Amino acid sequence: MWTGNAVRAFLVAAAITTSAAADGEQLVIPGSGNNEYVLAVLARTFNASQKVHQVVVPPSTGSAGALQAMEEKTATIARIGRPLKDSEHRRGVDYIPLGSDAVTFIAGTGVSVKSITAAQAFDIYSGKITNWSELGGKPAPIRAIGREGSDASRQIISRKITAFDKINYSDDVKIVHLDPQMISMLDRYPSSLGFLNLSALGAATTRLVPLALDGVPPSPANLESGTYPLRMDFGLLIRSDALTPAGKEFLAFIRAAAGIRVLRENGVLPAPGR
Repeated sequence: MWTGNAVRAFLVAAAITTSAAADGEQLVIPGSGNNEYVLAVLARTFNASQKVHQVVVPPSTGSAGALQAMEEKTATIARIGRPLKDSEHRRGVDYIPLGSDAVTFIAGTGVSVKSITAAQAFDIYSGKITNWSELGGKPAPIRAIGREGSDASRQIISRKITAFDKINYSDDVKIVHLDPQMISMLDRYPSSLGFLNLSALGAATTRLVPLALDGVPPSPANLESGTYPLRMDFGLLIRSDALTPAGKEFLAFIRAAAGIRVLRENGVLPAPGR
């Protein structure tokens, strides 16, 4: 039988626990698919490290969705696949750099080719090369998957492979609008080819093949040294005057050793100063 002191102690502990739970918050971080996977891993790690707040990373609405959520004030933090433009800074939104990732051409599980040149990539998307056998691989039709011109990955490719800036996609190229759609198509078709930032492949259900570009693998070491040219910088959007306790704690977690470790384990180079 409990004594009166024990009962009082239990009631005090229960009150403290209830108060902590009441002060907790569900922090939803909408936006880009580029950093969706690594943000989800960061969120799971943060959620497991404390019991007060919960961070949720919903399916991608793109960088445009991140900006819209911040403009409409339906989110206090959002994720974006590129740094802000000058005109976007004037909206009262701040950009917090998260890290850098390699943008890479990705082949489906049935593709034996391990490397592609910039010229070959252009020829595939413009319709001049249509079968993997033309690149020395096992014969199979190339199911090319592309993105619209505003996509962050495509813009990075266009800046480094200038021919892509004015490319006319072949009619056979399938256009998708979100990163999860790209991954789904790559998973579905073993002879497919697409492009995506490397850390996003963590969401794939098959063993997709990141291709070396002009003989250079898209490894974090090659990205850090500048040997690999296709580099994506992504981060978070915040309104400093609207950050909640959960937002402040999650940002602190990302900047701490545990957050940096998650980034590196997923092939992301943490932003300078992390």
